[in-house]
Formats: sequence, C-alpha cells, structure tokens
Amino acid sequence: MKFTFHLMRTERMQVVFILLFVLVSLFLTIRFVVLPQRELSDNNRMVREQLEGSRYASLSITNMQAIANHESSSLRVLSNEWARIAERLSTFPNQKTLQSASINRIDYKVQLYEIRQRLQTKSGELKIQLMPTELGLDEALTSGDAIRVRMLQLKAVEKLADLTLDRQIQRLVEIYPLPPVEHKDKKGRKVFEEYPVRLECDVDFEHLFTFFQSVFEENQVFVFRNLRIESGPTFDSKLRVKAILSALLFE
Repeated sequence: MKFTFHLMRTERMQVVFILLFVLVSLFLTIRFVVLPQRELSDNNRMVREQLEGSRYASLSITNMQAIANHESSSLRVLSNEWARIAERLSTFPNQKTLQSASINRIDYKVQLYEIRQRLQTKSGELKIQLMPTELGLDEALTSGDAIRVRMLQLKAVEKLADLTLDRQIQRLVEIYPLPPVEHKDKKGRKVFEEYPVRLECDVDFEHLFTFFQSVFEENQVFVFRNLRIESGPTFDSKLRVKAILSALLFE
C-alpha cells in the first residue's frame, strides 16, 4: 500500500514538472520566437506600404536610370555655376595658391616689409599722403594658423590700398584689417572666408565714383560691410569716407 501511494505521488510530481516545462517552453517560444516574428512582419508590412506609396514604385529600372542621369547632370551644372560665381566674386585671382601655400614667419615678415616699402614709394610718386605706414599689421605671431590668417589679411590690405591709390584719393587716413569671418553651409562645411578691412580716406566726388566702380571689377571684388560718407575736414578734401570692405576667399 505504501509503495503504491509513493508511486502515485512520484507520477503526480512528474506530471507537474512536465506541465511546468510545457508552460515555460510555451512562454519562451512566445517571447523569443512568436513576438519577434510578428514585429518583423509588421515592420516588413510598413516598409512594403511605404515602397508601394513611393513615386518611384511604378518606375522601371530604365526610367530610374534616366532620372539618376538627369540628377547627375543637374548637379554638374550647379557645381560649374558655383565655380564660375566663386571665381567671379573672389578678391584674389590666385586664391587657390593663397590657400595651399606653405607660409612661415620669415615669409610673412619679408612680405610685410616689402609691401610697406612699395606702398610708401607708390604714394610718394602719386603725391598721395599715406598716413598709416604700418598698415595696421605687426610682426608678432603666435602660431602657424596665425601666420596664414595674417598673410591673407596683409594681402587684403595691400589690394585695397592699391585700389585707393590707383583711384587718386587725396589722403589715406586709416587702413587696418579686422578678424576674418567664416561662412559655412548647413552641414558645417566652410564655403568661403571674409577678410574685412577698415578704411578711412579723403577723396573728391569724381574719384569716389571711380573707386566704387573698381571694387566690383573681376579679381578685385570687395564687399561693403559698412559705409559712411561725411564732409571732408578741409576745403580741398571734399569727402571723408569711412568704410569696412571685405575681401572674399572661396574654398
């Protein structure tokens, strides 16, 4: 009798364990097989519906290739147009060389000295007073990046000083560079740099007009950031022009 009772008890425990095993197996199957498959099926259905609703769904491979060729052609046209605009609006004709040239402190100091001397000589020959003999630039440099920026500032100052002297201003009162300004696209890529220069000079009406014309000529374009025209300090100096003009350097 005891043996029979023990046997029945053992069989019941086995049944309980089997039921527990089945329940656990069923839970794991649902959790790790059925639910992921259902989720994958839902995702596939959403992707299929999106593809079916796409405007390219009904296009053949040939039509899609034609569209791709058209887009590529449009990109080339826009790229060429941008290159022409950048070339037209650049202040320096050799902007690629300025961007890639290796410059050290000695190069900068030599060029600064030579440009100062040349502009002094030029102003003397033209009998135009060049008051800011230092051009707003010094020889103190702290890093490699500063050398490149300072050299480009020097080139912008030189270009603008030459423009004013060539247009027969009466007196160059002040000229010095301001910190450069970077312009970036929506992706954070640099598109072009702006090198502003503060300028103050005395000039008559006729030569002021020719100066305005000259800053829009190719390879010497300057953008006006600020402009103020006042009466000159003397009878001979008809107008006092105070302006900030920027040289543009495209990538």
